[in-house]
Amino acid sequence: MKSLKNHLSFIIPLFVLLFAIQFSTMLERGIKKYEAHLTGEYTIVVVSKLPQDEKLVRKFIPQVKSLIEIEKQRYIEKLKSDITKADLVYLKANLPKFYTIKLTSLPDEKTLKKISAKLMKIKGITKVETFKKTFNKFHQFLKMSKMASMFFTIFIFLISLMLIIKQIQIWSLEHNRRMYIMGLFGAPFWMKSASLYKSVIIDALIAAVLVAIAFLLLPNIANLTAIKNDLGIDLSNFNFLGDLFKLVLIALLISVLSVTTIIVKQKNK
Repeated sequence: MKSLKNHLSFIIPLFVLLFAIQFSTMLERGIKKYEAHLTGEYTIVVVSKLPQDEKLVRKFIPQVKSLIEIEKQRYIEKLKSDITKADLVYLKANLPKFYTIKLTSLPDEKTLKKISAKLMKIKGITKVETFKKTFNKFHQFLKMSKMASMFFTIFIFLISLMLIIKQIQIWSLEHNRRMYIMGLFGAPFWMKSASLYKSVIIDALIAAVLVAIAFLLLPNIANLTAIKNDLGIDLSNFNFLGDLFKLVLIALLISVLSVTTIIVKQKNK
Protein backbone atom coordinates (compact mmCIF):
# COMPACT_ATOMS: atom_id res chain seq x y z
CA MET A 1 0.00 0.00 0.00
CA LYS A 2 2.87 2.35 0.87
CA SER A 3 4.54 1.59 -2.46
CA LEU A 4 1.31 2.36 -4.33
CA LYS A 5 0.93 5.63 -2.42
CA ASN A 6 4.50 6.62 -3.29
CA HIS A 7 3.93 5.91 -6.97
CA LEU A 8 0.67 7.87 -6.98
CA SER A 9 2.46 10.76 -5.26
CA PHE A 10 4.77 10.87 -8.27
CA ILE A 11 2.28 10.06 -11.06
CA ILE A 12 -0.41 12.57 -10.03
CA PRO A 13 1.74 15.76 -10.08
CA LEU A 14 3.44 14.58 -13.29
CA PHE A 15 0.00 13.93 -14.80
CA VAL A 16 -1.15 17.45 -13.86
CA LEU A 17 2.06 18.95 -15.27
CA LEU A 18 1.72 17.09 -18.58
CA PHE A 19 -2.00 17.88 -18.76
CA ALA A 20 -1.27 21.60 -18.37
CA ILE A 21 1.42 21.48 -21.07
CA GLN A 22 -0.82 19.56 -23.48
CA PHE A 23 -3.81 21.83 -22.86
CA SER A 24 -1.62 24.89 -23.45
CA THR A 25 -0.33 23.32 -26.68
CA MET A 26 -3.83 22.57 -27.93
CA LEU A 27 -5.04 26.06 -27.01
CA GLU A 28 -2.09 27.53 -28.92
CA ARG A 29 -2.98 25.39 -31.94
CA GLY A 30 -6.62 26.47 -31.73
CA ILE A 31 -5.67 30.15 -31.49
CA LYS A 32 -3.24 29.89 -34.41
CA LYS A 33 -5.92 28.24 -36.53
CA TYR A 34 -8.39 30.91 -35.47
CA GLU A 35 -5.86 33.64 -36.32
CA ALA A 36 -5.35 32.11 -39.76
CA HIS A 37 -9.13 32.06 -40.24
CA LEU A 38 -9.44 35.63 -38.99
CA THR A 39 -6.63 36.74 -41.30
CA GLY A 40 -8.50 35.23 -44.25
CA GLU A 41 -11.74 36.92 -43.21
CA TYR A 42 -10.27 40.27 -42.19
CA THR A 43 -10.50 42.95 -44.88
CA ILE A 44 -9.43 46.58 -45.14
CA VAL A 45 -11.56 48.75 -47.40
CA VAL A 46 -10.05 51.75 -49.20
CA VAL A 47 -11.65 54.48 -51.25
CA SER A 48 -9.61 55.91 -54.12
CA LYS A 49 -10.12 58.56 -56.79
CA LEU A 50 -7.54 56.82 -58.98
CA PRO A 51 -7.06 53.18 -60.07
CA GLN A 52 -4.72 51.29 -57.75
CA ASP A 53 -2.25 48.56 -58.64
CA GLU A 54 -1.59 45.65 -56.28
CA LYS A 55 2.15 45.62 -56.94
CA LEU A 56 2.42 49.34 -56.24
CA VAL A 57 0.47 49.06 -52.99
CA ARG A 58 2.64 46.10 -51.93
CA LYS A 59 5.75 48.27 -52.34
CA PHE A 60 4.38 50.53 -49.62
CA ILE A 61 2.95 47.68 -47.53
CA PRO A 62 4.68 44.24 -47.87
CA GLN A 63 1.94 42.59 -45.74
CA VAL A 64 -0.62 43.04 -48.52
CA LYS A 65 -1.76 39.69 -49.87
CA SER A 66 -4.33 40.90 -52.38
CA LEU A 67 -5.97 44.07 -53.67
CA ILE A 68 -9.37 43.55 -55.27
CA GLU A 69 -11.63 46.21 -56.72
CA ILE A 70 -15.22 46.10 -55.52
CA GLU A 71 -17.60 45.83 -58.46
CA LYS A 72 -19.83 48.94 -58.47
CA GLN A 73 -21.97 48.16 -61.51
CA ARG A 74 -24.46 45.93 -59.72
CA TYR A 75 -25.08 48.60 -57.09
CA ILE A 76 -25.50 51.28 -59.76
CA GLU A 77 -27.94 49.04 -61.62
CA LYS A 78 -30.20 49.03 -58.56
CA LEU A 79 -30.51 52.81 -58.79
CA LYS A 80 -31.67 52.82 -62.41
CA SER A 81 -35.32 53.05 -61.47
CA ASP A 82 -34.75 55.75 -58.84
CA ILE A 83 -32.62 58.32 -60.68
CA THR A 84 -32.54 59.88 -64.13
CA LYS A 85 -30.28 58.65 -66.91
CA ALA A 86 -28.21 61.84 -66.71
CA ASP A 87 -27.69 61.39 -62.98
CA LEU A 88 -26.74 57.77 -63.57
CA VAL A 89 -24.07 58.78 -66.08
CA TYR A 90 -22.79 61.43 -63.69
CA LEU A 91 -22.69 58.89 -60.87
CA LYS A 92 -20.69 56.41 -62.94
CA ALA A 93 -18.21 59.12 -63.88
CA ASN A 94 -17.70 60.55 -60.41
CA LEU A 95 -18.16 57.59 -58.07
CA PRO A 96 -14.76 56.74 -56.57
CA LYS A 97 -13.23 53.29 -56.74
CA PHE A 98 -13.52 50.90 -53.81
CA TYR A 99 -10.93 48.21 -53.02
CA THR A 100 -10.66 45.41 -50.49
CA ILE A 101 -7.23 44.56 -49.11
CA LYS A 102 -6.35 41.26 -47.46
CA LEU A 103 -3.14 40.80 -45.45
CA THR A 104 -0.69 37.90 -45.22
CA SER A 105 -0.86 37.85 -41.42
CA LEU A 106 -2.98 39.23 -38.62
CA PRO A 107 -1.54 42.61 -37.55
CA ASP A 108 -1.51 44.00 -34.04
CA GLU A 109 -3.02 47.41 -33.28
CA LYS A 110 0.27 49.26 -33.78
CA THR A 111 0.92 47.60 -37.15
CA LEU A 112 -2.65 48.30 -38.24
CA LYS A 113 -2.17 52.01 -37.56
CA LYS A 114 1.03 52.03 -39.64
CA ILE A 115 -0.69 50.23 -42.51
CA SER A 116 -3.55 52.73 -42.44
CA ALA A 117 -1.12 55.67 -42.43
CA LYS A 118 0.89 54.26 -45.34
CA LEU A 119 -2.27 53.64 -47.38
CA MET A 120 -3.33 57.25 -46.93
CA LYS A 121 0.00 58.38 -48.41
CA ILE A 122 -0.68 56.53 -51.67
CA LYS A 123 -1.80 58.91 -54.39
CA GLY A 124 -5.52 58.82 -55.01
CA ILE A 125 -6.58 57.09 -51.77
CA THR A 126 -8.96 59.31 -49.79
CA LYS A 127 -10.26 57.00 -47.07
CA VAL A 128 -9.21 53.81 -45.29
CA GLU A 129 -11.58 51.69 -43.20
CA THR A 130 -9.82 49.15 -40.98
CA PHE A 131 -12.85 48.31 -38.78
CA LYS A 132 -10.48 49.01 -35.91
CA LYS A 133 -13.00 48.72 -33.05
CA THR A 134 -14.20 45.24 -34.02
CA PHE A 135 -10.70 44.08 -34.93
CA ASN A 136 -9.21 45.21 -31.60
CA LYS A 137 -11.82 43.21 -29.65
CA PHE A 138 -10.77 40.02 -31.43
CA HIS A 139 -7.07 40.82 -31.09
CA GLN A 140 -7.31 41.61 -27.36
CA PHE A 141 -9.19 38.36 -26.81
CA LEU A 142 -6.43 36.38 -28.54
CA LYS A 143 -3.68 38.13 -26.55
CA MET A 144 -5.48 37.53 -23.24
CA SER A 145 -6.03 33.86 -24.12
CA LYS A 146 -2.34 33.37 -24.89
CA MET A 147 -1.20 35.15 -21.70
CA ALA A 148 -3.67 33.27 -19.50
CA SER A 149 -2.55 29.97 -21.02
CA MET A 150 1.13 30.82 -20.50
CA PHE A 151 0.72 31.86 -16.84
CA PHE A 152 -1.49 28.85 -16.10
CA THR A 153 1.07 26.46 -17.58
CA ILE A 154 4.05 28.05 -15.79
CA PHE A 155 2.23 28.02 -12.42
CA ILE A 156 1.14 24.39 -12.75
CA PHE A 157 4.59 23.41 -14.02
CA LEU A 158 6.39 24.90 -10.98
CA ILE A 159 3.97 23.47 -8.40
CA SER A 160 3.99 20.01 -9.99
CA LEU A 161 7.77 20.02 -10.38
CA MET A 162 8.23 20.79 -6.67
CA LEU A 163 5.95 17.86 -5.76
CA ILE A 164 7.81 15.55 -8.15
CA ILE A 165 11.21 16.51 -6.71
CA LYS A 166 9.88 16.08 -3.18
CA GLN A 167 8.71 12.54 -3.98
CA ILE A 168 12.05 11.67 -5.63
CA GLN A 169 13.84 12.91 -2.51
CA ILE A 170 11.71 10.56 -0.42
CA TRP A 171 12.49 7.64 -2.75
CA SER A 172 16.17 8.52 -2.71
CA LEU A 173 16.27 8.48 1.06
CA GLU A 174 14.51 5.10 1.09
CA HIS A 175 17.11 3.72 -1.35
CA ASN A 176 20.04 5.52 0.30
CA ARG A 177 21.09 2.61 2.55
CA ARG A 178 21.05 0.09 -0.30
CA MET A 179 22.92 2.50 -2.60
CA TYR A 180 25.54 3.09 0.11
CA ILE A 181 26.18 -0.64 0.56
CA MET A 182 26.42 -1.16 -3.20
CA GLY A 183 28.87 1.75 -3.35
CA LEU A 184 31.11 0.03 -0.77
CA PHE A 185 31.32 -2.97 -3.12
CA GLY A 186 32.33 -0.71 -6.00
CA ALA A 187 29.01 -0.64 -7.88
CA PRO A 188 28.93 2.06 -10.58
CA PHE A 189 26.57 5.02 -10.39
CA TRP A 190 24.06 3.63 -12.90
CA MET A 191 23.79 0.31 -11.05
CA LYS A 192 23.25 1.92 -7.65
CA SER A 193 20.53 4.15 -9.04
CA ALA A 194 18.97 1.62 -11.43
CA SER A 195 16.01 0.84 -9.19
CA LEU A 196 15.19 4.52 -8.72
CA TYR A 197 15.49 5.28 -12.43
CA LYS A 198 13.33 2.27 -13.25
CA SER A 199 10.58 3.48 -10.91
CA VAL A 200 10.43 7.02 -12.30
CA ILE A 201 10.62 5.86 -15.93
CA ILE A 202 7.68 3.46 -15.48
CA ASP A 203 5.66 6.11 -13.64
CA ALA A 204 6.53 8.70 -16.32
CA LEU A 205 5.22 6.40 -19.05
CA ILE A 206 2.03 5.73 -17.06
CA ALA A 207 1.45 9.47 -16.53
CA ALA A 208 1.99 10.25 -20.24
CA VAL A 209 -0.42 7.51 -21.35
CA LEU A 210 -3.05 8.65 -18.83
CA VAL A 211 -2.83 12.22 -20.16
CA ALA A 212 -3.22 10.96 -23.74
CA ILE A 213 -6.30 8.94 -22.73
CA ALA A 214 -7.73 11.96 -20.89
CA PHE A 215 -7.45 14.14 -23.98
CA LEU A 216 -8.98 11.44 -26.16
CA LEU A 217 -12.00 11.37 -23.82
CA LEU A 218 -12.10 15.14 -23.25
CA PRO A 219 -14.29 15.99 -26.31
CA ASN A 220 -16.94 13.58 -24.96
CA ILE A 221 -16.77 15.01 -21.44
CA ALA A 222 -16.47 18.73 -22.22
CA ASN A 223 -18.67 20.35 -24.84
CA LEU A 224 -15.79 21.49 -27.06
CA THR A 225 -18.12 21.71 -30.06
CA ALA A 226 -20.04 24.50 -28.33
CA ILE A 227 -16.79 26.38 -27.69
CA LYS A 228 -15.88 26.04 -31.35
CA ASN A 229 -19.31 27.26 -32.47
CA ASP A 230 -19.42 30.17 -30.01
CA LEU A 231 -15.80 31.35 -30.13
CA GLY A 232 -14.50 29.81 -33.33
CA ILE A 233 -11.60 28.13 -31.50
CA ASP A 234 -11.19 24.39 -32.05
CA LEU A 235 -9.75 22.70 -28.94
CA SER A 236 -10.39 19.13 -30.11
CA ASN A 237 -7.09 18.99 -32.01
CA PHE A 238 -5.31 16.20 -30.10
CA ASN A 239 -2.97 14.17 -32.30
CA PHE A 240 -2.71 10.85 -30.43
CA LEU A 241 0.56 9.46 -31.84
CA GLY A 242 2.42 12.73 -32.24
CA ASP A 243 1.27 14.26 -28.94
CA LEU A 244 1.73 11.02 -27.00
CA PHE A 245 5.33 10.79 -28.25
CA LYS A 246 5.93 14.38 -27.16
CA LEU A 247 4.35 13.75 -23.74
CA VAL A 248 6.50 10.66 -23.20
CA LEU A 249 9.66 12.60 -24.07
CA ILE A 250 8.76 15.46 -21.69
CA ALA A 251 7.81 13.06 -18.90
CA LEU A 252 11.05 11.07 -19.25
CA LEU A 253 13.17 14.20 -19.50
CA ILE A 254 11.67 15.77 -16.36
CA SER A 255 11.82 12.51 -14.40
CA VAL A 256 15.36 11.48 -15.35
CA LEU A 257 16.79 14.98 -14.86
CA SER A 258 15.06 15.32 -11.49
CA VAL A 259 16.38 11.95 -10.26
CA THR A 260 19.89 12.68 -11.51
CA THR A 261 19.92 16.11 -9.84
CA ILE A 262 18.74 14.72 -6.49
CA ILE A 263 21.22 11.82 -6.52
CA VAL A 264 24.18 14.04 -7.45
CA LYS A 265 23.28 16.54 -4.71
CA GLN A 266 23.09 13.78 -2.08
CA LYS A 267 26.33 12.30 -3.36
CA ASN A 268 28.15 15.62 -2.94
CA LYS A 269 26.92 16.13 0.63
